[in-house]
Amino acid sequence: MKLCMMSCMMGRFTPEQIVATATACGMEAIDWVSTHHTEPAELRKISEDAGLRIAAHTMIKEKFLRRETDYLDEFKASLDDACILGAPVLMLPPFPRIRQVSLEDDRKAWTEYYAQALPLARKAGVTLTLESTGMINSPIVTVSEALEVLRNVPGLKLTLDHGNMQTAEDAVEAYSILKEHVVHVHLKDWKVYDSPRADTTLKRCGKYFANAVIGKGDMDLRTFWENLDSRSRNLYVNLETMDFMNPDSTPDVLKQVSDLLRNW
Repeated sequence: MKLCMMSCMMGRFTPEQIVATATACGMEAIDWVSTHHTEPAELRKISEDAGLRIAAHTMIKEKFLRRETDYLDEFKASLDDACILGAPVLMLPPFPRIRQVSLEDDRKAWTEYYAQALPLARKAGVTLTLESTGMINSPIVTVSEALEVLRNVPGLKLTLDHGNMQTAEDAVEAYSILKEHVVHVHLKDWKVYDSPRADTTLKRCGKYFANAVIGKGDMDLRTFWENLDSRSRNLYVNLETMDFMNPDSTPDVLKQVSDLLRNW
């Protein structure tokens, strides 16, 4: 497995510490999720100096979510960051907007946003992706919702988030339908319950999910991985996990998870 650091899992650490952890874990690459209040040129330098490829940049911006009219300026700024980073992939996650009218209304708005953003990304030589986001009011979670957007914005690609798709339907089946669009992968784990407990969230499938360290939850990650084709297994895989009980111990958890998955 081509392991990739997901920088937001170490949000309380410095970029230098994030990079050091990635190399200590034997990861090959990094996805800079936001720029951690650091110039992208500096992030690129410390990544490359450590021998890490920058596999992606994930933008975390809020103007579109707040329905502000100049949201495209934020996208252009993040696209510039991706270019400076040398990231081949820019992921724009479709979270629900404030004052949500309906899932359909949000999905239509996101489709229009992606249609505006894609030509800019293409001109810059960057692959633009979406992911299925896992909140119950996320406008894009299921296969049918993802396909609706992908078909309406030809050339838009998919970052396949196994755990988020599993909140609505079987991720293996979802992958089998969406695989031609996939250019990057996220892995996470969940504990799943039939009724609410502390730290659980109701998901689209009607069950309650709680964060879990990869390998400690209820997701059948091995079966999912074995059902990926050879092209998909050669993509970079974000380890979307941390020590949820003691975030300061996240470097140790990431090392354990990396050792578990590296030879899959």
